[in-house]
Amino acid sequence: MTPNETLSLKCKHCGKETVFNQPYVYHAGFSDQGFLYNDAGTLSLVWNLFDPLLEELFPGERLWTQGRANRQRFEKLLQPAPAGGRWRFRNPARCMHCASPISGPMLKTVHYLVYPGSIVTDADQQLRLKDYLILPPDSSVLSPSKQGC
Repeated sequence: MTPNETLSLKCKHCGKETVFNQPYVYHAGFSDQGFLYNDAGTLSLVWNLFDPLLEELFPGERLWTQGRANRQRFEKLLQPAPAGGRWRFRNPARCMHCASPISGPMLKTVHYLVYPGSIVTDADQQLRLKDYLILPPDSSVLSPSKQGC
């Protein structure tokens, strides 16, 4: 890894630095991505906003994250984060040393950080958002209207 591939952020609270394996803070809008942080704020889940699964889950709703009910439904479908806890739209990115917020949640910023051990479903065609949902292996993903809810 060269110095150009890392980003170091100094926490305003404790003054310690957290190093990320990315050249700059990513802009979700420029790359058509969504992101969430886990409850601890030290892991990221990143997905492509045009993932076919999202159309299946939220048919005809291009901006599905604007509705609170849709956001909660999506959060509940996600498997727990690898380090424990849940992925939530309200979780900010946090300092690895003191747990103070160092960047806002998806609802407040378009910029995001990718922590070591994070899940980026869009970076490798073998990793898909569908692989991180809580569904039986033979289940098809249906919207509430198709399930009769």
